[in-house]
Amino acid sequence: MKMLNIACGSKYHKDWINIDFDARSKGVKKVNILNGLPFETNYINVIYISHFLEHLNQDQADFVLKESFRVLKENGIIRLVVPDLENVCQEYLRILNLVTQDKKYEKNYEWITVELLDQLVRNKRGGRMGNMFSKVSQTKDKYIANYILERTGDDLLKESKPSRRKITYDKIKNKLLYSYLKLVRLLVPKDLRDLVFVNTSIGERHQWMYDKYSLSKKLFDLGFKNIEIKSYNESSIVNFNNYFLDIKKDGLPYKGMGSLYIEAKK
Repeated sequence: MKMLNIACGSKYHKDWINIDFDARSKGVKKVNILNGLPFETNYINVIYISHFLEHLNQDQADFVLKESFRVLKENGIIRLVVPDLENVCQEYLRILNLVTQDKKYEKNYEWITVELLDQLVRNKRGGRMGNMFSKVSQTKDKYIANYILERTGDDLLKESKPSRRKITYDKIKNKLLYSYLKLVRLLVPKDLRDLVFVNTSIGERHQWMYDKYSLSKKLFDLGFKNIEIKSYNESSIVNFNNYFLDIKKDGLPYKGMGSLYIEAKK
């Protein structure tokens, strides 16, 4: 069975075909996904796309899903994971109600506001979310760290082992490109710089957000059928949990409780 993990990042399994824009591992193939998927029509049995569509504009997202539909075999399954707009809005309203009655929820309010808005509006790398991550990691604030872990799956108190990262041509090229853009930015009148340039890394900002209705409708409009909302540990893909793509070995979700999981068939 041929299984394809699109825009896999560092989360992939050797039994899958793993592709991303920047392949930093031998198990990942470098592909410009926005130029199309390099596979024949009706070739793939399963497609998995996690936390990628929200970084694309609507035309780009439609293109990726159309390409996914093309390469899937008849009755092949696509599984999508995105930040859940409905979930984060409900949590924001819940925390807003709590903090107006009890100031002990101020840290929760600060985080959920950042979770909802930061990646939509940030104009520098890391944004407020990055600042909060650094602050919590340094202060070892267990209360807010546990809340962020619950929401996003990011364990800010976990000790990370230092690693010697391999320097590759692509990494050097990306750094040179960013330096070049910084120089070009200086040529633009100061008052216009923030309107013309956004100082974030590629793939860092969100260009759209989805809920169960909008993403289901998009899939239906593109020809998919049998559209179902799933959970992080539930899938129609045979033995999906054994690949540990959405679930950790301790049984918790990789992306916390703020994600939407949806599957459909061709």
